[in-house]
Amino acid sequence: MDGITVADLPDRYVYRGTHYADLILRDGFPEHYAQLHEVLAEFTIDVTELQAGGGNRTPFVARFDAGLSDYGWGKRNFDIATTIDGEVVAKVRSHEIDMFKEGSDDHTFPGIAVEMEWNNKDPFFDRDLTNFYALHRAGALAVGVIVTRGPHLQRVLKQLVRNSKGAEKYGESSTHWNKLTPRVDLGGGGECPLLLIGIELERITGFDISDLTWMAEELEKADDDLTHWRERGLRYKEVRARRAEFLEKARALLPPTPDANSDLEGVESVPDFDSDG
Repeated sequence: MDGITVADLPDRYVYRGTHYADLILRDGFPEHYAQLHEVLAEFTIDVTELQAGGGNRTPFVARFDAGLSDYGWGKRNFDIATTIDGEVVAKVRSHEIDMFKEGSDDHTFPGIAVEMEWNNKDPFFDRDLTNFYALHRAGALAVGVIVTRGPHLQRVLKQLVRNSKGAEKYGESSTHWNKLTPRVDLGGGGECPLLLIGIELERITGFDISDLTWMAEELEKADDDLTHWRERGLRYKEVRARRAEFLEKARALLPPTPDANSDLEGVESVPDFDSDG
C-alpha cells in the first residue's frame, strides 16, 4: 500500500497514492470517498466475464460505472481557457472523464475523477495522467483515481486466458498495474494527487482461487525453464512440450471460451482490447 495512509480501504485490491490522495479524498470529500468505497467493496468479476468479449463496453466496467452513476457521478468534459485582461488567448477541451463528481453543492470545483482502464492499449494511461495533470492545475480536479488490473491478476490472466482465436487476451502491452506505476514514477500526473487501484485475483468469482493461482505459478516456472534451459542442462523441445501439455490441462479447467463473434472489442480494430475501459 505504497503512499497509502487510510486504513479502511476495501480489501482484495492493491493501492498506491501520491500527494496524500487518500487523505484528501477521505477527509476533504467524505461523501465521494464513501461512495467510491461502497462501489469498490461490492465490485466483483465472474470468471466467465474475463473470457467473453465486451462489445463496445465490457459488462463489469459498465457495472462499476453504474454503481457510481447511482450516486450522481457521470461523464464530463471541461473547457480550459487562458485569459489575459479578460481576453481568451488559449482554449483547450479536455478528454472526456468517465466518472466525475463535482466537489459540493456550494463549490463545483475541484471535484473527483475516476477512470477504469481494464484492457485498453497502455498509452491510454498517458492520456489519463496528462488529463488529470491539466485539470488539477486548472483547479477543476482535487484527486484523480485510476482503476486497473492488479499485478497478481495480470500474471494469471496473461498465462491462462485466450480469446477464441487462441491469442493472448490480456497481454503485456495493455493497461495493467505494471504499466501504470512506472509512468507515475516518472512524473505522470504531475502534482495531481493520484489514487491508483489494482483489482486483484480475489475479486474474481466463480472459480477456485487456489487452482487459478497454482496454475499461473506453474506456468511461470515453465516459462523460466524455457528461458534458462541451456544453463540448467534441459532439452528445449522437451521443456516446451511439457509446458504446452500443462497449459492445455490448465486451460481445460477454465469455462469454455465464447465463440469468435463475442471477442470483437473494437479499439481501433484491435480485437483483444476493450473500446471503453
